[in-house]
Amino acid sequence: MYNEAVKIILRRFRDRSLESGLLIIALALGIGVFTAGLSLIMNTAAYSNEIMKSPVYKEIVVSTRGEADEMETPVSEKPARETAILTQADLDAAELAPNVAWAYVQNHNRLHLISPGLTDEAPPGMMMPTEDNTEEEQITNFRGFQQISDEDLAAAQRDSNIILSELDEISGYSVTPQFFNSWEIDSANGSLFSEADLTGTDNIIILGSDLAELLAGDKMPEADLLGKKLLSREGYQTIIGILDPVSDIFDKSFFSPYKDLTGGMSGFKNMFMNTQLRFAVDDSEQLYETASLLSSWFTNRFGENQIVISNPRAEAEQLIARNTGIGVLILFLSAAGFFIALVNVSNILMSRVLRMKKNVGILMALGSSKRGIMKLFLTEALMLAISGSIAGAVFAIPLSSYMREAAGITSGSWIYIAIGAVFAGVLTGLFGLIPSRQFMKIDPAQAMRSA
Repeated sequence: MYNEAVKIILRRFRDRSLESGLLIIALALGIGVFTAGLSLIMNTAAYSNEIMKSPVYKEIVVSTRGEADEMETPVSEKPARETAILTQADLDAAELAPNVAWAYVQNHNRLHLISPGLTDEAPPGMMMPTEDNTEEEQITNFRGFQQISDEDLAAAQRDSNIILSELDEISGYSVTPQFFNSWEIDSANGSLFSEADLTGTDNIIILGSDLAELLAGDKMPEADLLGKKLLSREGYQTIIGILDPVSDIFDKSFFSPYKDLTGGMSGFKNMFMNTQLRFAVDDSEQLYETASLLSSWFTNRFGENQIVISNPRAEAEQLIARNTGIGVLILFLSAAGFFIALVNVSNILMSRVLRMKKNVGILMALGSSKRGIMKLFLTEALMLAISGSIAGAVFAIPLSSYMREAAGITSGSWIYIAIGAVFAGVLTGLFGLIPSRQFMKIDPAQAMRSA
């Protein structure tokens, strides 16, 4: 009977191909939009949980007013003069906040590398040491930019212990050792910094996994980079470690020990003193209380409006709340459209069922059971559900991707689309069976008379 039911339904689809095709297209659009909306909600929840587990959203950032976004600060609140200069010593503020697990410095840094064949001319925008330096030139010279003669470059090329990279520059961070503890970063090769390295005179760096792979190239294993010196305008940088993979940003960066630059340099501009202090907590619920304590400590030390206390988690929570609200709205609208499509499908199937009443009567008169008749309509409902779900899932893939990009969600899973398509297919099948229930109570005599 089941094979016969399939033949009957296929014949119905063939005889009414236009109606059946439009029915599947309408169903696919409804399923596709609903699946994309459901996928957006699931991806938003997964992405939110993922980013909130990141250490960056369990810490408080302390910086000078000059580093904050000036556009967000009213003119009336800006101090007449900015005098605050943050140093490693200000990490002592963590003693006032018992919830702080790790306190460290994380400053952006950059190395200007020297490539083979490079002349002694400075890269564009870089000042070279001169006599009678101005204040700006003093800042530049303090950074340690060095001229490299042709003889020195030739000697470096002959030394197998020195690395001359084809890269113009690399970006990274100057950090204190607790940075690695906060982010739970370990070294794949070599070692990390110690407190003694912060006061040492040697230039040492640690490489992220991707940067190490880039510098090693095909010439050597990455582990062989340890102990070698990277030649840069800032001097030789001895590589002491290579990190395990952490994140896209850190994997492409280098890390050097943070060293205070304030000694004997009180005349330098605060914009050069870009030290950022970070205070990490284990429990994110304690962030706001900790931020309040730190704000009091730095206000007492530097005065009002000199220091900016920022909480990245608060900004992330606002973004997540916005994305969740948009996702719920989209899901509601898409679910409403899908429900309308299901009602229309049910009505169309009802009219098709009524046109089959004569055929049903004949089948029942020939001995078909009510269960057999139900299988007939179940087959049609399943065929519509499966075809509509497959077409809807295909339609939902680019639509879901566009929705994620618009919401700023950088990652997504196709599994959520599959879940949405299956769920929508089940609903379609259930709505498709509703019209067939009117035949469950018909007895053979009524069926014969309707024939």
